[in-house]
Amino acid sequence: MRILHVGTDSFGGYGGIALYNRELISAMASHPSVDEVVVVPRIIVGALEPIPEKVTFVTTAARGMLAYLNALRDARESFDLGRDLIVCAHVNLLPIVRMIAKRPLLMIYGIEAWKPLRDPLSNRLLRNVRGVVSISDVTLDRFNGWSRYDGPSLLLPNSIRAEWYGIRPKNRNLVARYGLEGKRVLMTLGRVVAAERYKGFDEVLEVLPDLDGDISYLIAGGGNDIPRLKRKADTLGVSDRVVFTGLFPEEEKTDLYNLADVYVMPSRGEGFGFVFLEAMACGVPVIASRLDGGREAVRQGQLGRLVDPTNRMEIRMAIRDALDAGPKRIPEGLGYFSYAEFERRTHAIIDALAANA
Repeated sequence: MRILHVGTDSFGGYGGIALYNRELISAMASHPSVDEVVVVPRIIVGALEPIPEKVTFVTTAARGMLAYLNALRDARESFDLGRDLIVCAHVNLLPIVRMIAKRPLLMIYGIEAWKPLRDPLSNRLLRNVRGVVSISDVTLDRFNGWSRYDGPSLLLPNSIRAEWYGIRPKNRNLVARYGLEGKRVLMTLGRVVAAERYKGFDEVLEVLPDLDGDISYLIAGGGNDIPRLKRKADTLGVSDRVVFTGLFPEEEKTDLYNLADVYVMPSRGEGFGFVFLEAMACGVPVIASRLDGGREAVRQGQLGRLVDPTNRMEIRMAIRDALDAGPKRIPEGLGYFSYAEFERRTHAIIDALAANA
């Protein structure tokens, strides 16, 4: 079997979906019945990570829309559409992918699949896909609710390579850079953009005045919503306790997590929340929302605390409890999200699709 992966970004990409795609491609390529995985990326924004064996990465596809379409046309001519697997790795690409395959496998992640798509054609095409693979139950439930899709549905949650993280002493250079000496630190990491105000930054800012004065809030990430949040912190009288890192080098991420005493993200629109896995892999206690996919990242409360993001008292009490939880530790249950488990689940999906081809 050969697999064609048509996505937005993966190798050389930035963010959660790119990382998920890299892991997915690697896991697909390791299946013993897969001869080759051909990856057609829409964009490449950074340096390429090592490409796994049996993966052909078509870098020329990212040179523009025409190059992308030409790469898909070339791929179509070399694939056996009756035997091989075509993966549409983002719902917004479905009209393009349907030009080369009648029944692709569709990947869905989060809020982009929670409501009808802007393109009416895509809404119709959804019902004839070969299957839907979702990152979480909440995304699958919301997708099924509006799309009325009734075909094969499979779950494939994020994976975490815990060996890339770990509990470390607080990096003294970062402590000095961000003025966190002697502070207890709350942290949220993510894109700080106006289009994603569901992340929970506002909710944490709003409870900060009610928390002890030695507690600072570290907002890690860049984006166009930082000026608004700075104004809000000033209005709340906590501007001296809120630190914005802006964009940071990827190699600093683990040290940033290890600055935190609590990772808190009371969000309302996360499809899953890979950042929870990263924080837990650094031994940081986490607070997630019970209203979105964050609850699945913490196994419905087994690995972390759950709050209603609309309830300030719940958020405040969860933060205080987490700060009093004692020494950092990596939850034993984090192994549920190991890459080995992700690979096993991916292989099972491939096997199930092959059996029902």
